[in-house]
Amino acid sequence: MDLKDLRCVVAIADTGSFVAASERLNMSQPSVSARIRDMEANLGAQLFTRGARGVTATQLGEELLRHARSILRQMHDAESDMLAYRGSPVGLVRVGLPTSLTAALTMPLLDLCKADMPNVRLRIVESMSGYIGNWLQDRTLDLGITFGSSPPTDIELEPLAREDLLLVGKNDAAMAPLLDAAGNVPFVRLSQVPLILPGPEHGLRTLVEDVARQQAVRLGVVVELDAFGEMQQLVARGLGYTVMSSAAFNYGFRPPLSAAQILRPTVSRIVNLTTLSGRIPSRAVNEVAQRIRQVIAMRAAEAAWLAHSIP
Repeated sequence: MDLKDLRCVVAIADTGSFVAASERLNMSQPSVSARIRDMEANLGAQLFTRGARGVTATQLGEELLRHARSILRQMHDAESDMLAYRGSPVGLVRVGLPTSLTAALTMPLLDLCKADMPNVRLRIVESMSGYIGNWLQDRTLDLGITFGSSPPTDIELEPLAREDLLLVGKNDAAMAPLLDAAGNVPFVRLSQVPLILPGPEHGLRTLVEDVARQQAVRLGVVVELDAFGEMQQLVARGLGYTVMSSAAFNYGFRPPLSAAQILRPTVSRIVNLTTLSGRIPSRAVNEVAQRIRQVIAMRAAEAAWLAHSIP
């Protein structure tokens, strides 16, 4: 099995056709078919099946496809690094940002990368933190920002900051009965309000419920919603309260809401730069990772984000 074999596997999977794959690869269709037959003979099983809707990968084909994409990307990264060794980094870097930090981090990160590395293309993917870890595992992403301190065995975390969270309500009048004399919300008072939170698989929900168990506080979750914008809209309509990052509250666009820090105890989480273990990053990925560290440190020093950098 060689790189041409792997390129054939990827092209067939992407196009759903041996003919289209041969055109993409500038090879004859019989040559592509012969390579697949030889691989299937060596492996003792089919890689693709033909159906009414075209060619699809078998289970073995899907597994080989995963390895093929990874190997070809590493080859591309190696070539890019060698070509750009004496100059500016070159290549595509895919970064996953959690929804709560996207508004705070995206523009300064893009600005830094554009100024320092004009030949690097940055693709920002916004999602919930849990999904970002999954996409790092399947190599859809090169870098990510995630929360927490208990990663899967194949994920590496570099703690960059610790952020404190807010309780958010419709307006000042809705928040007023929950505030103490200093204008903060004691955690126990979360039991007095209907809560709108992400589903149980998300880190913020787990964090809030862990603190509630430790404090023997019963929470009333009335809506589970993984859509960040819609969650804010429900709060704006007065249907409940939510727990939110101050970065999400103070940067970017949102409905006019009111918020206060949760104290006694503080509800906080670790912000991590997250990568896949054992993966050799390209020079471009390393350089973007360094800019992410700079942006996190810069934002953590601002009053709008209740966070502090971790040395």
